[in-house]
Amino acid sequence: MKEQKKKRLIALLLLVSCVISGIMLFATSEEGAQRLRTLAQADSLIKQELAAFNISDEQILLSATRIDSNFSRKTYHIGLPYQFSKTQFHAELNNRLHKYGVGTPAKVTFPERNVDIHLLYRGTVIRTLAMQTDPEMVLKRNRISLLFVFDGRPDTELINQIASLGEPIPVVIKIKNPLQANEIRKELTNYKRLIFWLEDRDGEDLIRTSTPAATAKLKQIEEVLPSAHILQFQYPQKTRRKIAGQTDLTFIDAADALMLHQEVGKGAFFEELHKLQANRNHSVAVITGNETTISWLAEKLPELKKAGATVVPPPQTNY
Repeated sequence: MKEQKKKRLIALLLLVSCVISGIMLFATSEEGAQRLRTLAQADSLIKQELAAFNISDEQILLSATRIDSNFSRKTYHIGLPYQFSKTQFHAELNNRLHKYGVGTPAKVTFPERNVDIHLLYRGTVIRTLAMQTDPEMVLKRNRISLLFVFDGRPDTELINQIASLGEPIPVVIKIKNPLQANEIRKELTNYKRLIFWLEDRDGEDLIRTSTPAATAKLKQIEEVLPSAHILQFQYPQKTRRKIAGQTDLTFIDAADALMLHQEVGKGAFFEELHKLQANRNHSVAVITGNETTISWLAEKLPELKKAGATVVPPPQTNY
């Protein structure tokens, strides 16, 4: 008898568990199907993605088609330069809207390669983005250079993380004598983008603190590594002339570079990287290298590139 009661109790518990699971599943499904609260929210998401791709308001013409007394369908007519990747924009927009239950079917028109992206929600097209190539527009690309600086030879894992970004990002290594430069160059044969930063005993920039000492060491570096690249900042013209007469080394210009490090915090780090977008000619950021800052850049880099940034090698100066 006791055994029979136990079986009934187990069966009752299983039934209650199934009922609760069904309710939770239904509630979750309903929540997922109703995540888009208003059509204004859809407009906000569209504008966020347009801004992320650096598409200005001047490129957008908005029109509306009355469907019935309660609904008007907006169409965003967007003029774009020939080089703009409409495919990438479509993919990113889809990623942004998918979690809201919004589909993004698209139609491509040839040979113009214009793209109409429809926002489909619950079987209804609620918005359309008509992306059209404007032959008079030129894609605005801003060139940025990113450098990771280390106090000594970085671990192979960190070098591999930088290489995995797939961008021409040099590694800057602080040295106090030419022998260090030669040894590090031999150890890092697989990473060609290598720059040296000359320091004095106190960890200060040697070219700034003592031009004669810096010139002597630069000449020694040139003897063992004639193709070496040396990091330089903003120096007086007298210092530049002194170096010019003593060495044929290649110098990397970081005179106006942003100096970024982990201590500023992730939010401030991202804000500083945004400043690179302001200069359409060329911007440079020198970043103190470690696992954290490399991961931060890896997280932010796609957004910078989406907004029109192109990572290029840093500017060189041959005196």
